[in-house]
Amino acid sequence: MLINGNDIDLSNLEKPLLLVSEDEELLFLRLIQPTLEQGLIQCPLAFSTRKSISIVRDFWLAMYKDQEKLYINSGHALLYPIRLIIFELVTQVEYFKRLSKKAFKDEWLSLIYAVVLLQFVLQWIKERFSDNKEVYEALKVLYRATDDNVDDDQTSPSRERSIGQAIAVKAIRFEVRENSEEFASLLNQTYNFVNYLYGKENETDEKETTKLPSMRNEEETLNLFYSKRYTTNKATFTG
Repeated sequence: MLINGNDIDLSNLEKPLLLVSEDEELLFLRLIQPTLEQGLIQCPLAFSTRKSISIVRDFWLAMYKDQEKLYINSGHALLYPIRLIIFELVTQVEYFKRLSKKAFKDEWLSLIYAVVLLQFVLQWIKERFSDNKEVYEALKVLYRATDDNVDDDQTSPSRERSIGQAIAVKAIRFEVRENSEEFASLLNQTYNFVNYLYGKENETDEKETTKLPSMRNEEETLNLFYSKRYTTNKATFTG
């Protein structure tokens, strides 16, 4: 499927971090495909690569399912250290539990929360590390489809790549720890933006063919909500 100019096979995403049933995987595909085809959610970073869409699925499942029935697939988690650290840090934020309670068993709300949240998180990570060549080299697979051609689940990473991933994991963990309030505010702004979308939809008579509010022509507003997050301006990771 052509997504933001990149050909991505939605049926061949990376392996899920969580233990997931076949029915749940099929449900995600049934939700995400029409959403992308109709351009209902326009978050280019969240949909930039096979890896980023796999994280959307991780977030979606974590909010859609009963929290007590979430289990990490340890075999899969070892394959994706960067995906795993992002998932762990996001789901450990107290506000994630609030989003999960609101989205529990609501497949559409879980999806839009997951996409917007990942858009904000990837934008934040990119800004924090774009000037750190060593760290960004390992992170760029999240953002560039042209560099997404090495499958972690099918090819053993080289020693150099493994070291790069370990450095990136350490860097992300450090940034979130040093800027925990700012990171948590990304989840709060996700909730505020999605509330804005639903409020706007309720003011019109237009109805989409899915239960998602449309994000068409909302890029400026999306960026505005991101810019209004809590900021600390603390120093970034230097290694």
